[in-house]
Amino acid sequence: MARYQQLCPIIYGEGTISLLGEEVKKLGCTRVMMVSGKTMVKSETYAKCKQSLLDAGMEIVEFNEVIPDPPDYIINKGGEIARKEGIDGIVAVGGGSPMDAAKAINILINNPPPINQYFGNPNYKPGVPVVMVVTTAGTGSESTNVAVVTDTINDVKNSVIGVASLGILDPETTVTVPPETTAYTAMDAFAHAAESITAKEQNPKSELLASDAIRRIVKYLPIAMEDGNNMEARGNLLIASNFAGIAFNDALVHLGHAIAHSIGAKFHITHGAVCALAIPEVMKYAAEISPDKVKIVGESMGLSFEGNETDKEIGEKVASAIREFIKSINIKSLKELGISKEELIDIAPMIFDDPCYNFVPRELTKDEVVDILVNMYENYN
Repeated sequence: MARYQQLCPIIYGEGTISLLGEEVKKLGCTRVMMVSGKTMVKSETYAKCKQSLLDAGMEIVEFNEVIPDPPDYIINKGGEIARKEGIDGIVAVGGGSPMDAAKAINILINNPPPINQYFGNPNYKPGVPVVMVVTTAGTGSESTNVAVVTDTINDVKNSVIGVASLGILDPETTVTVPPETTAYTAMDAFAHAAESITAKEQNPKSELLASDAIRRIVKYLPIAMEDGNNMEARGNLLIASNFAGIAFNDALVHLGHAIAHSIGAKFHITHGAVCALAIPEVMKYAAEISPDKVKIVGESMGLSFEGNETDKEIGEKVASAIREFIKSINIKSLKELGISKEELIDIAPMIFDDPCYNFVPRELTKDEVVDILVNMYENYN
């Protein structure tokens, strides 16, 4: 059995942020909170969004305190302001962190704080319309029903359940994203796609969208890194991120993201970088269970198979191709990021506690997880 859906309508195309104000107005909003970070608020994109809202007659409350991997206390503060100001809509401007923060803040508009009591808990009163103006091609958060929040009490990443009402994907908003960030965000989308293809709960829609996302990323990521103003490349990366988001919202991510969340929470390493480093070894693990699906990941990257490869050979071939690709886009190794092998091994128990581990296609022992971590460390340098 397979279940699939699309939660959030999307507007895509160059210049589409000019439609923001009228689209928010159509949703019945009159007083909106703009959720963003301190860097984004200084950008031309943010200024255009704000002007579009003002032109549509909106009253605006600005909350620009979002930081990467938004912590619970930031969400609680945003929720308190939203309630006090009586907002009836939220507009997130930015990448995954502002989008996740917006969805989490929305929970606290009609429900008591703190946000921590809603981790994994969908039982709450609905909030207000949430519109996402997406400025990085990575998380696909505009099309998922989860928002990642850092639980500072337990020093782990957790998530709440929430959806957006509309997503606006305008390639013009992404042209100023630096090459390094472009690579990290795209590899987050790549991991979403590869994990959804190899997930325990597979479905044909997710596989179709995820394989297309991988093709776009492999083709257009190097171009966007070389020429940030290339609209064709920027647009295709946005579509890839969105498609991967739709794909994993249904099929779900698994071991790679459990690893990435754990390493990120412990060492505060950029999420997309850790996803990139984890996914080769995750594909080797997945090939033991679904070699045909791992072949789809490889074929989406442009690999060809003779048909007589063993499951292990399929996994190794795809893993090698991913390592070669991430090396070409300058992803640093764990050692270069300042993590020792011993420190890395110590996070193994955290992986079993991460919510994404619940969706692994096959249970692992602690020794198997340690082996995967060691291989992450040793096989990419």
